[in-house]
Amino acid sequence: MLKKNVMIIVDSKKEQPDREAEEMKFMTEGIYCKKGGHYFISYAESPVTGLDGTNTIIKIEPDSIMLIRSGTASSLMFFKKGCKHTSGCDTGNGIVEFGVTALNLNVSLDEKGGQFHVEYVLEVNNRLQSLTTLNVKVY
Repeated sequence: MLKKNVMIIVDSKKEQPDREAEEMKFMTEGIYCKKGGHYFISYAESPVTGLDGTNTIIKIEPDSIMLIRSGTASSLMFFKKGCKHTSGCDTGNGIVEFGVTALNLNVSLDEKGGQFHVEYVLEVNNRLQSLTTLNVKVY
């Protein structure tokens, strides 16, 4: 089993209808490991993301990515090119349904590190919320 401390660069761009695109880039320390043939990246979210107090774990397979957040914010997002993944969230005022469809997904990781890229559409209650591009580099 591979496990090492790494630097992680997260670079994202979110485009929403009738709004200016939002870009965010940050660097953080994290852990990179390979377990059971799958790569995992874990890190504490930055105040830059608005998710301070949240831990993120990303499970990477050659054709899919699962992003799991826990702490002050909890969520699960699954990305597989051409597939829509839906999940519900109870807000206390009712259930909100989130849909994520990966339009593009590229993974280039090995035991030294590497990167992945995913471009996805986010829907809230079946209405387009945003088109997001996410690039994560590990070294």
